[in-house]
Amino acid sequence: MKPTAQQIKTLQDYLHQTLVYREAYEEIYDHILTALEHQPDNIPFQEAINNIIRVDFGDPKNLLKVEKSIKTALVNDAIRKYLGYVKSYFAPPGLWFTVVGALAAYYFFVNAKVSPGVVMLIFGFIAICPSVIWLLRLYNTGYILDTTRKSAKDKLFETFTGIPVRVLLVPLLFTSITNYTLWQVNNNYLITLFFVIGVIYNLSLYKLYKEEFKTASAK
Repeated sequence: MKPTAQQIKTLQDYLHQTLVYREAYEEIYDHILTALEHQPDNIPFQEAINNIIRVDFGDPKNLLKVEKSIKTALVNDAIRKYLGYVKSYFAPPGLWFTVVGALAAYYFFVNAKVSPGVVMLIFGFIAICPSVIWLLRLYNTGYILDTTRKSAKDKLFETFTGIPVRVLLVPLLFTSITNYTLWQVNNNYLITLFFVIGVIYNLSLYKLYKEEFKTASAK
Protein backbone atom coordinates (compact mmCIF):
# COMPACT_ATOMS: atom_id res chain seq x y z
CA MET A 1 0.00 0.00 0.00
CA LYS A 2 1.21 3.47 -0.91
CA PRO A 3 -0.48 6.09 1.31
CA THR A 4 -1.69 9.41 -0.08
CA ALA A 5 -0.55 12.76 1.26
CA GLN A 6 -3.78 13.11 3.23
CA GLN A 7 -3.38 9.65 4.75
CA ILE A 8 0.19 10.44 5.76
CA LYS A 9 -1.06 13.66 7.39
CA THR A 10 -3.69 11.64 9.27
CA LEU A 11 -1.02 9.24 10.52
CA GLN A 12 1.24 12.10 11.57
CA ASP A 13 -1.56 13.81 13.48
CA TYR A 14 -2.44 10.57 15.26
CA LEU A 15 1.14 9.93 16.35
CA HIS A 16 1.62 13.57 17.39
CA GLN A 17 -1.42 13.31 19.63
CA THR A 18 -0.37 9.94 21.06
CA LEU A 19 3.37 10.37 21.59
CA VAL A 20 5.35 12.94 23.57
CA TYR A 21 8.96 12.67 22.42
CA ARG A 22 10.11 13.42 18.90
CA GLU A 23 12.59 10.53 18.83
CA ALA A 24 9.81 8.04 19.60
CA TYR A 25 7.57 9.72 17.04
CA GLU A 26 10.23 9.50 14.33
CA GLU A 27 11.07 5.86 15.06
CA ILE A 28 7.46 4.64 15.22
CA TYR A 29 6.40 6.78 12.25
CA ASP A 30 9.20 5.38 10.08
CA HIS A 31 8.35 1.86 11.23
CA ILE A 32 4.68 2.21 10.31
CA LEU A 33 5.46 3.81 6.94
CA THR A 34 7.78 0.93 6.09
CA ALA A 35 5.24 -1.65 7.24
CA LEU A 36 2.53 -0.03 5.11
CA GLU A 37 4.43 -1.07 1.99
CA HIS A 38 3.59 -4.69 2.84
CA GLN A 39 -0.12 -4.08 3.41
CA PRO A 40 -2.56 -4.98 0.60
CA ASP A 41 -4.00 -2.13 -1.48
CA ASN A 42 -7.58 -3.34 -1.25
CA ILE A 43 -8.11 -2.61 2.46
CA PRO A 44 -8.96 0.75 4.11
CA PHE A 45 -6.01 2.84 5.29
CA GLN A 46 -7.19 2.85 8.90
CA GLU A 47 -7.48 -0.93 8.87
CA ALA A 48 -3.94 -1.20 7.54
CA ILE A 49 -2.68 1.02 10.37
CA ASN A 50 -4.60 -1.01 12.94
CA ASN A 51 -3.13 -4.24 11.53
CA ILE A 52 0.42 -2.89 11.87
CA ILE A 53 -0.13 -1.64 15.40
CA ARG A 54 -1.81 -4.88 16.47
CA VAL A 55 0.86 -7.14 14.95
CA ASP A 56 3.94 -5.09 15.80
CA PHE A 57 2.92 -3.41 19.07
CA GLY A 58 0.07 -5.54 20.36
CA ASP A 59 -2.28 -2.65 21.15
CA PRO A 60 -2.47 1.11 20.53
CA LYS A 61 -1.89 1.68 24.26
CA ASN A 62 1.41 -0.15 23.93
CA LEU A 63 2.75 2.73 21.86
CA LEU A 64 3.31 4.61 25.12
CA LYS A 65 5.23 1.64 26.52
CA VAL A 66 7.34 1.56 23.37
CA GLU A 67 7.95 5.29 23.72
CA LYS A 68 9.07 4.80 27.32
CA SER A 69 11.51 2.07 26.30
CA ILE A 70 12.86 4.29 23.52
CA LYS A 71 13.37 7.13 26.01
CA THR A 72 15.14 4.85 28.48
CA ALA A 73 17.45 3.51 25.78
CA LEU A 74 18.28 7.01 24.51
CA VAL A 75 18.98 8.37 27.99
CA ASN A 76 21.17 5.39 28.91
CA ASP A 77 23.05 5.74 25.64
CA ALA A 78 23.58 9.47 26.26
CA ILE A 79 24.91 8.80 29.78
CA ARG A 80 27.22 6.12 28.40
CA LYS A 81 28.55 8.52 25.77
CA TYR A 82 29.01 11.30 28.34
CA LEU A 83 30.99 9.04 30.67
CA GLY A 84 33.04 7.96 27.65
CA TYR A 85 33.89 11.58 26.90
CA VAL A 86 34.90 12.13 30.52
CA LYS A 87 37.08 9.01 30.54
CA SER A 88 38.79 10.14 27.33
CA TYR A 89 40.45 12.96 29.29
CA PHE A 90 42.10 10.44 31.60
CA ALA A 91 43.55 8.16 28.91
CA PRO A 92 46.02 8.99 26.10
CA PRO A 93 45.93 11.16 24.13
CA GLY A 94 43.37 13.17 26.12
CA LEU A 95 45.35 12.58 29.32
CA TRP A 96 48.21 14.72 28.04
CA PHE A 97 45.86 17.67 27.48
CA THR A 98 44.48 17.18 30.98
CA VAL A 99 47.94 17.15 32.55
CA VAL A 100 49.14 20.18 30.60
CA GLY A 101 45.90 22.04 31.34
CA ALA A 102 46.12 21.23 35.05
CA LEU A 103 49.74 22.40 35.26
CA ALA A 104 48.89 25.61 33.42
CA ALA A 105 45.91 26.26 35.70
CA TYR A 106 48.00 25.62 38.81
CA TYR A 107 50.72 27.93 37.54
CA PHE A 108 48.11 30.63 36.93
CA PHE A 109 46.48 30.36 40.36
CA VAL A 110 49.87 30.36 42.13
CA ASN A 111 51.52 33.20 40.23
CA ALA A 112 48.56 35.43 39.40
CA LYS A 113 47.63 35.52 43.10
CA VAL A 114 44.01 36.23 42.25
CA SER A 115 41.62 37.24 45.00
CA PRO A 116 38.88 34.92 46.24
CA GLY A 117 36.39 37.12 44.39
CA VAL A 118 38.11 36.52 41.05
CA VAL A 119 38.30 32.79 41.74
CA MET A 120 34.56 32.83 42.45
CA LEU A 121 33.95 34.59 39.13
CA ILE A 122 35.96 31.91 37.33
CA PHE A 123 34.00 29.12 38.98
CA GLY A 124 30.77 31.02 38.39
CA PHE A 125 31.54 31.06 34.67
CA ILE A 126 32.27 27.33 34.75
CA ALA A 127 28.98 26.73 36.56
CA ILE A 128 26.86 28.62 34.01
CA CYS A 129 28.50 27.08 30.94
CA PRO A 130 26.12 24.07 31.01
CA SER A 131 23.21 26.55 30.90
CA VAL A 132 24.70 28.11 27.77
CA ILE A 133 25.03 24.66 26.18
CA TRP A 134 21.42 23.92 27.16
CA LEU A 135 20.22 27.14 25.51
CA LEU A 136 22.25 26.38 22.36
CA ARG A 137 20.60 22.98 22.24
CA LEU A 138 17.13 24.51 22.49
CA TYR A 139 17.95 27.10 19.84
CA ASN A 140 19.35 24.56 17.38
CA THR A 141 16.43 22.22 17.97
CA GLY A 142 13.79 24.87 17.41
CA TYR A 143 15.42 27.01 14.75
CA ILE A 144 17.52 24.61 12.70
CA LEU A 145 15.62 21.35 13.19
CA ASP A 146 12.35 23.33 13.04
CA THR A 147 10.54 21.48 15.81
CA THR A 148 9.22 22.36 19.24
CA ARG A 149 8.48 18.80 20.28
CA LYS A 150 10.11 17.48 23.43
CA SER A 151 13.18 15.32 23.26
CA ALA A 152 13.60 12.18 25.32
CA LYS A 153 16.90 13.68 26.54
CA ASP A 154 15.55 17.09 27.63
CA LYS A 155 15.37 16.11 31.29
CA LEU A 156 18.87 14.64 31.18
CA PHE A 157 20.35 17.88 29.84
CA GLU A 158 18.42 19.87 32.45
CA THR A 159 19.96 17.66 35.13
CA PHE A 160 23.45 18.14 33.70
CA THR A 161 22.81 21.90 33.68
CA GLY A 162 21.91 22.03 37.37
CA ILE A 163 24.65 19.79 38.74
CA PRO A 164 27.51 22.38 38.70
CA VAL A 165 25.43 24.89 40.65
CA ARG A 166 24.44 22.35 43.29
CA VAL A 167 27.76 20.54 43.54
CA LEU A 168 30.29 23.30 42.86
CA LEU A 169 29.04 26.87 43.09
CA VAL A 170 26.88 26.66 46.22
CA PRO A 171 29.61 25.04 48.40
CA LEU A 172 32.18 27.53 47.10
CA LEU A 173 29.90 30.45 47.90
CA PHE A 174 29.41 29.06 51.38
CA THR A 175 33.13 28.69 51.99
CA SER A 176 33.72 32.19 50.66
CA ILE A 177 31.18 33.71 53.02
CA THR A 178 32.53 31.82 56.02
CA ASN A 179 36.18 32.62 55.08
CA TYR A 180 37.04 28.95 55.06
CA THR A 181 40.71 28.03 54.50
CA LEU A 182 39.92 26.89 50.97
CA TRP A 183 40.94 30.37 49.81
CA GLN A 184 44.36 30.28 51.44
CA VAL A 185 47.39 30.20 49.14
CA ASN A 186 48.31 26.65 50.12
CA ASN A 187 45.01 25.40 48.72
CA ASN A 188 45.85 26.12 45.09
CA TYR A 189 45.98 22.37 44.56
CA LEU A 190 42.33 22.08 45.57
CA ILE A 191 41.28 25.10 43.51
CA THR A 192 43.09 23.69 40.48
CA LEU A 193 41.40 20.33 40.99
CA PHE A 194 37.95 21.94 41.05
CA PHE A 195 38.84 23.99 37.98
CA VAL A 196 40.01 20.97 35.95
CA ILE A 197 36.94 18.93 36.94
CA GLY A 198 34.70 21.82 35.90
CA VAL A 199 36.39 22.22 32.52
CA ILE A 200 36.23 18.48 31.78
CA TYR A 201 32.58 18.44 32.83
CA ASN A 202 31.72 21.23 30.39
CA LEU A 203 33.81 19.90 27.50
CA SER A 204 32.20 16.47 27.84
CA LEU A 205 28.72 18.00 27.96
CA TYR A 206 29.46 20.09 24.88
CA LYS A 207 30.62 16.99 23.01
CA LEU A 208 27.42 15.20 24.01
CA TYR A 209 25.35 18.12 22.72
CA LYS A 210 27.28 18.21 19.42
CA GLU A 211 26.90 14.47 18.96
CA GLU A 212 23.15 14.64 19.58
CA PHE A 213 22.66 17.55 17.19
CA LYS A 214 24.84 15.93 14.54
CA THR A 215 22.73 12.78 14.72
CA ALA A 216 19.46 14.73 14.67
CA SER A 217 20.60 16.83 11.68
CA ALA A 218 21.57 13.71 9.76
CA LYS A 219 17.98 12.48 9.97
